Amino acid sequence: MGTKPFPASWSEHDARVRPYIRAHRLVSSFQTLLLLVVLGFLLERHELAAFEAALTARGAHGFSLFLWFFGTLVVLWELATLPLSAAHYVIDRRHGISKQTFIGWFADHAKGWALGGALGLIVLLVTWYFVTHCGDLWWLALGGFFLLFSVVLAQLAPVLLVPLFFKMNPLPEGDLRTRLFELCDKFKITVKEIYLLGLGDKTEKGNAAFMGLGKTKRIAIGDTIYEKYPADQVVAVFGHELGHMVHWDIWKGLALSSASLLLTFGLAHYIARDWILPRWFTWIEAPFGLFLFFVMVSLLSIPAGFLEKAFSRWRENKADDFAAKNLGMGKPLADALEALTFQNRGYFVPSAFREFFLFSHPAPWRRITRLRG
Repeated sequence: MGTKPFPASWSEHDARVRPYIRAHRLVSSFQTLLLLVVLGFLLERHELAAFEAALTARGAHGFSLFLWFFGTLVVLWELATLPLSAAHYVIDRRHGISKQTFIGWFADHAKGWALGGALGLIVLLVTWYFVTHCGDLWWLALGGFFLLFSVVLAQLAPVLLVPLFFKMNPLPEGDLRTRLFELCDKFKITVKEIYLLGLGDKTEKGNAAFMGLGKTKRIAIGDTIYEKYPADQVVAVFGHELGHMVHWDIWKGLALSSASLLLTFGLAHYIARDWILPRWFTWIEAPFGLFLFFVMVSLLSIPAGFLEKAFSRWRENKADDFAAKNLGMGKPLADALEALTFQNRGYFVPSAFREFFLFSHPAPWRRITRLRG
């Protein structure tokens, strides 16, 4: 990779954004380290088991015991990491990425808390019911619920969830809108609407996305792309997202994540029940036991996450190919990807190690040179 004749503008850009990316990386690394230290302390000192015993002594039982246990942990963790979340905002603000005031950022953060709390309450209630009523196959029932829940959320995202944070308006009438709908008709893709995603009020970054399932399918194009890029580049970006629709990529992703979820749930249940706590037949019916189960799930999900990222990179290449070969938009897409990398302050040439383990998309240099080649 180091011998390739990359444009000087790419190298200069990568050097210029390095402090920005490293600052975010440092904050994220500190948060991970904090999580490991706190988790290790609580488990080594048996604090969580003691906390559960204290709640039980005060009369908490059934679902209320689970709610107090997990609710307290989540609230304390969110408060502890709020300064780190604010640090990400400050970094974006200092580097000219974020346009939000601190009040605006905090309002979005509070909406995230409210939404996460509501969804978390549903998940916790269902989890408690399954672990206390479904015997030794509770993990299979819970895995099935999570799969169904993810499909419902995917359907609701463009109509209820995304509009909580960004404005979504139909793409303005004109030649571009007509052109995009003609492409959908050509490939027999039915979308209720093509939306303009209001990123520009909050950020300088550009993005486009395929959202929803069934009747809620939409393609959203960020206004930071629509207003700044030539029409052919907008069509090329749209063509990439259309490729995901033609290839049924959301369903493929759901299938892979479903298989990964069920496998990790089954392994975590087996390991935790038969190896970690072999003497406690009903261990999972206690909040602390369930907490240990999800710690195990998190650990087992790490290698599965690498596989899902590799699959995602493959899908992104296929969507690029669709825009290039089926629409003849290879060069405009390459130009748009180059502009987006500049705009979003990303690396053109990240390390191969970081790309393999962390990136859900191929590195920009790979996609651009492949499209231009």
